[in-house]
Amino acid sequence: MPFKQWIWQDKENKQLLWFSIIIMIISFAWLKYVYPFPNFIPPDSNNYLEAANNNDFISIWPIGYSKFLRLISIFSRSHFVLVILQYLLLMGSVLYFLFSIRYLLSPGKWLFRALLTISIINPLLPHIANFVSSDCLFVALSLTWFTQLLWIIYQPKQKLLLLHAIVLLLAFMVRFTAVWYPFFSIVLIALTNIPRRIKWVGIGAIALLLFLFIGRTQYEYKVKTGTVQYAAFGGWQLAANALYGYAHSQQDDPTSITWKYKELHILVNHHMDSLDHLVIRPDQKIGVYYLWNFKSPLRVYPVKSWKITTAPPSFFEQWATMAPYYASYGRWLIAKHPWSFIKHFIWPNLVRYYAPPAFFMEKYNLGNKQVDPIVVTWFDWTNNQLPTRAKNRDIRIANIFPNLLAILNPLFLISTIAFVGSKSFRRCNKISKRIVSCMGLVWFSNAFFSVLSAPIELRYQLFPFVITLSFSTLFISSLIMSLSQESETNKKQVALISETAM
Repeated sequence: MPFKQWIWQDKENKQLLWFSIIIMIISFAWLKYVYPFPNFIPPDSNNYLEAANNNDFISIWPIGYSKFLRLISIFSRSHFVLVILQYLLLMGSVLYFLFSIRYLLSPGKWLFRALLTISIINPLLPHIANFVSSDCLFVALSLTWFTQLLWIIYQPKQKLLLLHAIVLLLAFMVRFTAVWYPFFSIVLIALTNIPRRIKWVGIGAIALLLFLFIGRTQYEYKVKTGTVQYAAFGGWQLAANALYGYAHSQQDDPTSITWKYKELHILVNHHMDSLDHLVIRPDQKIGVYYLWNFKSPLRVYPVKSWKITTAPPSFFEQWATMAPYYASYGRWLIAKHPWSFIKHFIWPNLVRYYAPPAFFMEKYNLGNKQVDPIVVTWFDWTNNQLPTRAKNRDIRIANIFPNLLAILNPLFLISTIAFVGSKSFRRCNKISKRIVSCMGLVWFSNAFFSVLSAPIELRYQLFPFVITLSFSTLFISSLIMSLSQESETNKKQVALISETAM
């Protein structure tokens, strides 16, 4: 039976969908009772709103979420409408993924019921939907992208490939993390056994849409900042990451520093000297210190560079203009001190991947009771107060999940290895084997890129959390069933031998 027909005509599916809707209503009602207003992450939320208000095409962060806010504002400026739309998109993508798993892999009835219930009642989902941030939208798009990959493996039709290219573009616009998605999709489509014409239509659609968006973005950067680049944030992030490694290295002799980076690097050395005299260093743990703290050499250097200018450019123009230089400096610093970078940035970030800290998710509006003027302007509020019905602004439920992921991630690795090496995997059909392989590759690709790109937080890992939980459950269930069947077979064989002997 076709998937759409199967969804609406199967009695079990209807009951599960109604059950999911009831849980969603209860979860959302609870969320909005405790937190009547959205959650904000300064400066991220403010920047998204300012870019939406100005209808910009480029910004500090990817422009996709600002365009989403702009689109919603055509119909309503209500914060309630924004949050409920984000929640519906997120939960819709979760249900699309889960029912696709049921259709494609046929897990047991009670196993799927348990998996659906655990996924739907996940308290992080309504909380992430309550943020004025790109996180919720990106999780929804990533889940849709991944689910489409499973359908491409199963039944790659031209319409699906074109829709996949659109979803891929949207994810690419919303978060820089999606930079590896197109490569994964193109390789998967190239390896799929479909007519060459359809294959090239799918790959061509992805390439064309991304080429047009990247080209337009680079043009906007050229016009506004005089530099040709795609993501200015990447240059700053690379330099900030590199400084966490260099902070624990022996300082370079100023005479050995290449002239291109000499002035900046001397400033960095002075800053490291000042940090050495502190009892508690602000860069003791990887985070946002070198990126956003006003005392960071990366923030001080542009101010010194433009201090003599009679009409200094805007903050964004300064910020974007420095990005290519910082990207080059970051690569040079990492190449010069590779082992220190691995030890003091990659390794701590790898640890954070297995147990991502809650950070922004553990405190409502970072504990602040007020919001910035752009929030008041955008949502047409009468004041800047942000009241809640909670006793304090701690979101305590979020603190459970770092420990949960510390268990889940190793469990996924162990169960995947055990399942692939078991008889259960060998008995799977080709489609199921390819789906399992796709899941493993997506998990490793996400882990590799996350660890290398930026300090990891819980809100960045909700997409892998949802799919990891589901596949871990499926693998463990299959292994238990296989062991149970082998035990029953052994008992029957022993009984048969005993009867024969008698």
